[in-house]
Amino acid sequence: MSPQPIQRVLYLQKAEVLDQQQALVTRALEAALPDAEIFFAGSVEAVPRHAEFDVVITPTLPWLPAALAKLDGYRWLHFLSAGVEKIWEMDFDKTGTLMTKSSGVHGAPMSEYAIGAMLYFTKQFGRFHDQAKQALWQRSWLGELSGCQLTVLGLGHIGQSLARRAKAFDMQVVGTQRTPRAIEGVDRVVALEEIGVELARTDFLVVCLPLTDATRGVVNDHLLAQLKPGAVLVDISRGGVVSGEALLRALDNGTLKGAALDVFEQQPLPAESPLWRRSDVLITPHVSGTTPFYLERALEVFVDNLRAYQHGQPFTTAVSIDAGY
Repeated sequence: MSPQPIQRVLYLQKAEVLDQQQALVTRALEAALPDAEIFFAGSVEAVPRHAEFDVVITPTLPWLPAALAKLDGYRWLHFLSAGVEKIWEMDFDKTGTLMTKSSGVHGAPMSEYAIGAMLYFTKQFGRFHDQAKQALWQRSWLGELSGCQLTVLGLGHIGQSLARRAKAFDMQVVGTQRTPRAIEGVDRVVALEEIGVELARTDFLVVCLPLTDATRGVVNDHLLAQLKPGAVLVDISRGGVVSGEALLRALDNGTLKGAALDVFEQQPLPAESPLWRRSDVLITPHVSGTTPFYLERALEVFVDNLRAYQHGQPFTTAVSIDAGY
């Protein structure tokens, strides 16, 4: 049976962002679906009541359930975000609807961030920045990434992008997958449960895991204690995958030499958090995935899924209800 045609598309976005995005979205969707009607809504009030759509393209907006409740029908939800952990607490049907996400949009910016964080500690940029503000000329021997082991928790799009870039620095790359398989540019792939032996050889631990019931708090005291002393942790996952208390203990006892943190269990990071006052921690405000090309890439992911759908093939970035992402 041929797939049903896509004739009506609803694009949801925050009103203050929609004006900036509408022209690009219109061009991309008209090129992919020249015969479709495209509707835009920047609020619940702007969503047409009792309308039916073939596709709703949307971020994980807090008002998404209310917007969907106004519709009489929709067959496919495409999320503009790669992570969809927010939707599981939202009150709308997830079993009778096709759902896809924008996996892959973060590969370039987040892997570049991780490389930058590793160089930050290896080349002591933080210390030299502080010295420069005091006009201090104090030299020291610096390390190299070459020959170091990078261990990546989560070899999805981001982890694999990072592995390719790390190989350009002649690093040894190890990573985890739920079902381990050979991946180009990765020296060894293991299950997360079997990562202990590799942790003992790890110089840089980069966390790229999605936040699910299975991964919440998985980077804990037990996991960190298995690291090679003096390792550096880079967290570009989701707040809650890394235990903040365990991280502090690992920094205090020397298991970790440093940490670059872009996500936190509570965001924004509270002003009273002891992480702010540590010279061995690089804090950034959840920006590792930002890029001027985000929307363009997210729409390309939608079009890839659209082509698969039109040819009766599986979605390329389907949301898995069982896996939680």
